[in-house]
Amino acid sequence: MAPASTMAPASTVAPAKTVTARLNLFALQAIALLGLSVLYTLQNYDHFAFWNLFGLISLGIIGCWRWGLFSLRIVRSRFYIRSTFRRWRKQADAIAVEQLPPICLLVPTYKEQAWITERVFQAIVREAKTLSQPIWLLVNSSGDEENALIRQVLEAEDPEWKSIQLIQMIQKDGKRKAMADGLRELAKLDLPHDLVIALMDGDSELAPGTLRQCLPFFRLFPRMGALTTDELPIVQGSDLFLEWFHLRFAQRHYQMCSDSLSGKVMCLTGRFSLFRNEAALHPTFADQLENDNLTDWLWGKFKFLSGDDKSTWFWLLRHGYDMLYIPDAIVYSIETVSGSVVDRAYANMRRWYGNMLRNNGRAIALGPKVTGWFTWYSLFDQRISIWTSLITPGFLMVALCQGEWRTALIIIAWVVLSRSVMLMMIFHKRQSDLKPIHLGLLLVTQWSSSLVKIWTQMNLAKQKWANRGNQTIDAEGKGKKRIAKVGTSRFLLMAQIFSFVVFLLWLTGVLNPAWDLQGFVLNQQFAVQPKIEQVEAVDYGIVPSDGQDDAVALQTLIDRLSPNQLVQINLPIGEVDLFQPVKIHRSNLSLKGYGIGRTILLAHFGQSVGNAVLQMSPSSQPVHPLQISTAATISPAATVSTPLSNLELSSFTLRHLQPDTPVTANYAIDSVVLRDVNRVLVRNLQVEQSGRYPLVLEKTRDVTLEYVAVEGRSGHRDIIMTDTINTQTVGLTTLSVPVSKS
Repeated sequence: MAPASTMAPASTVAPAKTVTARLNLFALQAIALLGLSVLYTLQNYDHFAFWNLFGLISLGIIGCWRWGLFSLRIVRSRFYIRSTFRRWRKQADAIAVEQLPPICLLVPTYKEQAWITERVFQAIVREAKTLSQPIWLLVNSSGDEENALIRQVLEAEDPEWKSIQLIQMIQKDGKRKAMADGLRELAKLDLPHDLVIALMDGDSELAPGTLRQCLPFFRLFPRMGALTTDELPIVQGSDLFLEWFHLRFAQRHYQMCSDSLSGKVMCLTGRFSLFRNEAALHPTFADQLENDNLTDWLWGKFKFLSGDDKSTWFWLLRHGYDMLYIPDAIVYSIETVSGSVVDRAYANMRRWYGNMLRNNGRAIALGPKVTGWFTWYSLFDQRISIWTSLITPGFLMVALCQGEWRTALIIIAWVVLSRSVMLMMIFHKRQSDLKPIHLGLLLVTQWSSSLVKIWTQMNLAKQKWANRGNQTIDAEGKGKKRIAKVGTSRFLLMAQIFSFVVFLLWLTGVLNPAWDLQGFVLNQQFAVQPKIEQVEAVDYGIVPSDGQDDAVALQTLIDRLSPNQLVQINLPIGEVDLFQPVKIHRSNLSLKGYGIGRTILLAHFGQSVGNAVLQMSPSSQPVHPLQISTAATISPAATVSTPLSNLELSSFTLRHLQPDTPVTANYAIDSVVLRDVNRVLVRNLQVEQSGRYPLVLEKTRDVTLEYVAVEGRSGHRDIIMTDTINTQTVGLTTLSVPVSKS
């Protein structure tokens, strides 16, 4: 027999809370209050500086969505327990025991320890005695020795066999086939049409009154195909494992109550579930139970190893049956733990979540019209919650990596507060006592289970059932086929993880994929553009403010540069003296100073020397004979010019030095002339004391004038535009004289 400490009381009434239980609850309340105090103390937006506003809003939306769904389920579960089910319970209790449907228990058991077998079958006999008619008990065990032990236990409890009609079989090829064979055997018998069939494990103990509490619902609801009950754990070998199961069953309880309000549940536990005769004995029911399989796009067709409870659930869901959860009926789930608790927990999670994911996709495919909208969304949410559960620990890791200790403390405080409140709501009025250790178990379970699910969803075919002879199944194949399948699985797994990390860094503001992508495109565009050669004018004999002519040196520099290279000539600070015009006959050139008033081009000449200070125009080139029509007369003097392009004048002042004499008209020259040019930018330019016109544009295209100030005299402050296309002006100042176009 098991040690007394592992024995659960055989009662469905919640025991009065002990002093220890009250202290544990107080400790958890204190932890929640501590988290709230830290949040209140650190309430300052500066502590969230590493998150941008969008990230905070996004996190808030995700938090409201997840906690809103949790709150909805809590409200639904409370309403189900206190209103809907309470009404049903009164109706069920009004049904006399003589009016209850007959029941058959089908129990596949495989080499369970003797003390477990004794407890399980003693409880079955005790429950059978509470009914008005004998129950059928079909046991499919591991062999004759186990069958003999079971018969001995039953006979000890019911020597005259008044309450039990026993059918014994021997398992072949695992639990699924054992259950299917048992159902086929029952189908051969002349059983009542209203028979209820219970599928239960050989390590599940019925609490007193379980059958009496469950059977009336098959009379109340004709469309109900099955029901399942609450569970409490009995664990031998690990107190930590025991508390983990208490936590899991508490979570399961409120979720089942919420789901049952819609007439569906998310699972018909294999520990103990009752089925209507017409469903359980249908030939396809047993076939699906034995040979349930899935055809996956990557792994192909493979058979399910465990998860018989999900197979029966899916059959009922697909055929439109209602399913209910009976919250006041309890079955004790017996577990024995040896070896590593972590390894055992990981193996269980691999099996549970694998069964969930293998059935989730095909259940979603049935559509909300079959499953019901709430159930369908709950199935869909199972996929989403895999990732949303990792957002909070992800934010914590980002904060720690960036050294944002206060922000990390805020996250920890929020986790402590929110999860403590969650536990108090989940364990409300449970027989299980809430303990501070459940806080750590909840966090580890939430985060580690997400990681297990992420791996499992890309390895659906890989299955292992350690409790049933260490059975394994996979669909990897061999050779190149295995390499291709496993390689694809690993690639998709890493791609999903990478995408989630990018999404997480985007929420925290560390990355902005939209901006980063745009910046990458701009960098690529910039990389393919020719590099601009920087030339300092002072290195080529252009000395500012010395009163000597710099026009020759500047003209020589311009003419010697390659016309195919983008060149920027940086004019020095000071006065650059020009005693003759500067003519630009090449493309891809920029004349740039150090700012208006700092770099000054000072013209010392008049009409006798030139017509403009700066002139941009193509030089005339001889016409090649092939460029002239054969009908025309070819003249040796024929010339043609190609427009200049990509020119810039910026950041300097152009000033005329005009003598104050009666012959001032001799100095009436233009400041800047643009003739036959394309794509020209003139910006941050000041033109002072222009003798005639400050700017002349002739046969130009795509000229932009940005922040050009014209300060003329003698009434000449107009900008002349002739035959121009797409001339844009921004911030043009001409001392209130309007721009004229001719």
